[in-house]
Amino acid sequence: MRKVFHPVMGALFLIIVLSSGVSAKMPLGDGTIDSNMNLAWKFDFGGLFDQEKPAPSLLLPMVPAGVSAAAVSDSLINVSWNAVSGAANYRIYRDGKYLTVNPATHLSDSGLNGATRHCYQVTSVDAAGKESEQSKQACATTLENPKASLGPVVLTATAVSETQINLSWNPVAGALGYKVYRDGLYLMTSTAATSVPDKDLREAGRYCYQVTAVDTTGRESEKSNQACTEGSEQKYAEQRTNAAGAFPVAKGMPAKDRVRIDIEFDSNKSVVKPRYHQELKKIGDIMTANQELKMVIEGHTDNVGGKDFNMNLSARRAEAVRVYIIEKFGVKKTHLASKGYGMSKPIASNKTAAGRQKNRRVEAAVEYTIKK
Repeated sequence: MRKVFHPVMGALFLIIVLSSGVSAKMPLGDGTIDSNMNLAWKFDFGGLFDQEKPAPSLLLPMVPAGVSAAAVSDSLINVSWNAVSGAANYRIYRDGKYLTVNPATHLSDSGLNGATRHCYQVTSVDAAGKESEQSKQACATTLENPKASLGPVVLTATAVSETQINLSWNPVAGALGYKVYRDGLYLMTSTAATSVPDKDLREAGRYCYQVTAVDTTGRESEKSNQACTEGSEQKYAEQRTNAAGAFPVAKGMPAKDRVRIDIEFDSNKSVVKPRYHQELKKIGDIMTANQELKMVIEGHTDNVGGKDFNMNLSARRAEAVRVYIIEKFGVKKTHLASKGYGMSKPIASNKTAAGRQKNRRVEAAVEYTIKK
């Protein structure tokens, strides 16, 4: 008896020569020969023909069909689809993002906003965790929010300056709060008060407002009447002119001009030193006393160094002064800006040391004319 390697099949065989002189060939495995020369063995082909262990399937599960979506209320959409044979679960996607997993063929998607469109897709998942392709989209729009049964809201709007409009309305019985809309867009919520200011408006002009009352369930009433302002820049310019006589800035600063701030920086630095506090306090006091006043802190340099370098340096120094005035003296951020000009606006010759010293400066510029 000898072992032979088959050159074609690549298998190892056992050659057995029987007593009759006839040889028999069998694959090497768990073979046995009993006393009567009966052969018995177990073929081993690496599981190639093992029917009890089929190769795992590479096919994905079927895509769910018949996906539908129906709005039931202002906050609920029901989604359903056809069952897929062999599916262990289904994954649901809303508006392109994974939502949840569900073994059933239907889902109630709750907690949605009213009058909002949502689209759904579904995949099937088999026992091995393989997921099918996504189904076709099914879309639905939630119903309109029911209106609260609250009394009417009567609104008035009064412009008090070019940057502020005061709103007021009647109290409504049963209202938990009120929502304010400006030019059709949500602006703010008032929990109890029936008057609010709309501050920091960027420019004078026409603004229109409406208010709704909100009940304990969060539902809104019908919108109030539309209340609009008719303010104009000319109107508020006249107010400023009339009040200009009382402005300290009218005496301390030329109209539509700038004053130099007596402050110096270390070379290539933009840190404001404490010893300049009183100098900057002059600007802070002026702006605090005149709430409508707006200024720009301008930074300038001489011509020593490159253009880009000086532009960046002047901007950093101007911003440092701006931040110092805002933080130390409570000036509104929206009323004080900063800008760097580098060496583009000299006020003296850069050919002399004295001239260059004058050009290295920080100025406060008034944005509008105050008539004296």
